Amino acid sequence: MSMFPADDRQEATIEPRREQTFNAEQLGWRFALGTALIVGGYGAWSLIPFVIEADLEPSVKAALSGLFGATPFLTKVVAVGLMGRPAYNFLKRTVFQFLRRAAGRPAE
Repeated sequence: MSMFPADDRQEATIEPRREQTFNAEQLGWRFALGTALIVGGYGAWSLIPFVIEADLEPSVKAALSGLFGATPFLTKVVAVGLMGRPAYNFLKRTVFQFLRRAAGRPAE
């Protein structure tokens, strides 16, 4: 051992964290419900024009428009909590592979 601790360093390898892989059959009802929440959350945006045209108080219109505008984010948070992180990563990976193929790029 030398007098300088910096000379005593050893190289360490860090293995990348590997997530458990799933297929759609293994994920079950939680995955299906979480996916429906995410898709339905974006469907809430289509309700905003109807709220704006409705015969409501301006403060109610503003509150409903804000709620429907934030719904996609809120439903994603609930869906990730319901599905779990590995299932959410499976969904993202599947969607991005589909989009890459549709754009003409090879899937990874």
